[in-house]
Amino acid sequence: MTADPHTLVGPYVVDALPTEERAQFEEHLRRCPECTAEVEGLRATAARLGRAAAIEPAADMRARVLADVAHTRQVPPRRSVAPARRRQWPVALAAAAVLALVAAVGGVAIRADRRADQAEQLAAIMADPGADSVEVTGPAGTMRLVVSQAHGSSVLLADGMPAAPSGKDYELWYRTDGRMVPAGVFEPDDEGTVRARLDAVPEDLVGVTLEPEGGSAEPTLPMIAEGTV
Repeated sequence: MTADPHTLVGPYVVDALPTEERAQFEEHLRRCPECTAEVEGLRATAARLGRAAAIEPAADMRARVLADVAHTRQVPPRRSVAPARRRQWPVALAAAAVLALVAAVGGVAIRADRRADQAEQLAAIMADPGADSVEVTGPAGTMRLVVSQAHGSSVLLADGMPAAPSGKDYELWYRTDGRMVPAGVFEPDDEGTVRARLDAVPEDLVGVTLEPEGGSAEPTLPMIAEGTV
């Protein structure tokens, strides 16, 4: 396994790792509680995404499908099959796999364009083999930032994070040209999970502060979590 195993969580969840790398990553999972938590969190996110966009199929759908099968000519099998190509995990594959996972969990989905786009964006960044994984720690707990220079974006991951106090928001900061600039406001869900995409990448230092609701233009010190790229 040539890549940092902490950057392979996304490709693993969407089943986009080659067989050998998948086996190596699963061995890594047995001794890495952080990656295990991230895997569980991403799977739970996909499940919630599917449930939120799912509807019950029509009661007569099964009967109609079986009726169509009975009088639809089937395509005969090919005489030869091209050799299987070694599976890779480019962005397109990762995005398609996330959508397939959502559909499998959630059933027939409608009006889910925005949710699907968000899932695609997260998967693309998480599946970038050149992404960096940054641990952001402090009194607020431990978070992980996956930084993709290729996409010019990052994904912030956290589990079990407490809600911000009333009237406050968590805000992420990147150091750029020697000063801290706002990278985005985020909020844990009811289970303390954060899966946030941020349209920027840090140069070296990452920080988290508690700010007035909606965020601030300058950080309110001290930082409650920091990390170095």
